[in-house]
This record gives sequence, C-alpha cells and structure tokens, in this order.
Amino acid sequence: MSLLVAGWVAIDEIETPFERREGSLGGSATCAALAASLFTDVRLLAAVGEDFPDAMRRALERPGIDLAGLQVVPGGKTSRWGGRYHYDMNSRDTLYTVLGVNERWEPELPPGWEHSSSLFLAAGDPVLQQRLMTMVPGARARMVDTIEFFIDGAREELLKAVRQADFVSINDSEARQLAGEPSIARAGRALLNGGTRAVIIKLGEYGAAYISGEDYFVAPGYPLEEVVDPTGAGDAFAGGFMGYLDAVQEVTSAEIRRAIIYGSTVASFCVEGFGPSRLLTLTRDEVEERYRQFRALTHFEVER
Repeated sequence: MSLLVAGWVAIDEIETPFERREGSLGGSATCAALAASLFTDVRLLAAVGEDFPDAMRRALERPGIDLAGLQVVPGGKTSRWGGRYHYDMNSRDTLYTVLGVNERWEPELPPGWEHSSSLFLAAGDPVLQQRLMTMVPGARARMVDTIEFFIDGAREELLKAVRQADFVSINDSEARQLAGEPSIARAGRALLNGGTRAVIIKLGEYGAAYISGEDYFVAPGYPLEEVVDPTGAGDAFAGGFMGYLDAVQEVTSAEIRRAIIYGSTVASFCVEGFGPSRLLTLTRDEVEERYRQFRALTHFEVER
C-alpha cells in the first residue's frame, strides 16, 4: 500500500505566548507525511525553492517516505508562513503567507505514482487538488484539506475539489466559513448537502467530529497538560488518519472511527514540540501506547 501526500513543504515563523521560532521546517504536506509514515509507505509530492536548507531535506529522509516527488524549482523561493498564537493556543493570527514556488507549481508524478492506493491533498491550490485526483484515478480513499487562504480566494474551485474527494478535513472556523453556518453540526450537514461525501471537522484540543450520510462520530482530544506549539497538528491528524486507513484491508465505518482516534493520537504528540520536531522522533510503539490510553480514557459501559 502507498499513500501519496501532496501539498506544501515550507519554512515557518511561529510565535506563541511563550516562545518564538524563525526558520522552522513546516508546511501542510510535511506534517502529514511524517504522521502517515508511522502507518504506511508515503510518497511526498511537493515543491521547494533553491533556498530550502539541506538540513530540512535530510530531516525528511526517513524510512517510509519516498522523496522522488520533492521537486527543487530552479531559481524559486520556498513557500513561507508566519503565525502568532493567542494565550489559549487554540486561536491564532496569520501574519503572512508567501506562496513562493507554489504560486505556479505544476506537479508531475514520478513513474508509478499514479497507482498510489490512497491520496491526501494537504492545503493547497484547489485547482491542483482536482487535477491530482484525476491523475490518481484508482485511489480507494481521497482526502482534501484546506485553509482560510483558499476559502477566501478560491471558494468555488475548493467546493469542486471537496465534492470530488471521499473526505474533507477542515477546522471548525473554516467549516463555518465555507458552509455559511454558525454551528458545527449544521456546517457539516450543509457541506454534505452540497455534495461532499464525508466531513471531518477538527476541533483543536477538543478533538474532531466526523459527519457522513450514514454516520456521526465525535472523538475527544487527548488531554495534555502542556502544549508547546499547535502548528501542524491538524495536518498530523489528517496524515495519521489517512496513513492508518491506507494500511487496513477495507475502509469500513469501524476502521474510519479507529483512524480518527489514531489521527488524534498522533496530533497529540505533534503539539509537544515546535513545528514537526516531535514527529521526527515519534515511534509507532509510542503511538500504540497512547492509543491504548486514549481508549481507556473514553471507554464506558451502559448499566442496564
């Protein structure tokens, strides 16, 4: 099995109430690929500029991640993002978004990648997301993610992309904005009525809600006493979710629920370090141990 992860590999500037970091490895595809590689083989499709540091590329050279699709654009500049988090660490202000090479990047699949078994399209140009879904026609599970930048600037193309996918992954404020509805439940239903097959609304430290025509499932977040940096947690969730689904025999309702818990588990590790630093040291054994703790924390029996 193989999961193709497409999106941004970027350089971030992150400010929390407690610390500030410049020149941090970032990007939606980065965190998603690292998370997914804990469960399955990953093919990373992204573009960077000539300014992308060698040390960052070496950090991505991990067992289970194929970098044949990580293209260096001659003369190009790597995408950059800057954000400042509020005290609660759940809300943030985007200081700037520099598209760089992603402003005009035209992805090309390395030979054989069109046969990838699953596809995760991290936040990026929704026109390219649509094109990539046609380039990998046999993928049994396809997920589209997005950010406010594309909801504001490419709304209609984004709606086309999410209707083409099997899952859309989006945070709570973005779901309300895209659907034009004030509540999570109504926003999810509105997206379904618009043609989306299934919606996963990410709720930060409070977990995630899954809504489809047949199912409604709400998972809590794993309780952490300290959050260092939430950047990339949503992408880590999506990567863990899709990585787990790519590894199972059949994508069923029960496996989707397990995938959501695994995604939340991986995301809980992501916030323990700046950017993807914790994901770079994370092991599958650590994930399984916390997954068992997660199950124990949320298990209950109804007395009759």
